[in-house]
Amino acid sequence: MMKTSGLRHIPVLDDASRPLGVLNAWDTLEMLLDEVASEEKLMREYLQNTGYH
Repeated sequence: MMKTSGLRHIPVLDDASRPLGVLNAWDTLEMLLDEVASEEKLMREYLQNTGYH
């Protein structure tokens, strides 16, 4: 959504619409890449039958 809108930063608001902070596109991308790497590691260990760590 950020990419299609051309946004690099968006405000984060709580339920009362008070600002909590700013979300940076690069931080979001880094988090998603870390998640994918973690899932890949778990799948590799599962398929190699080395178990979960």
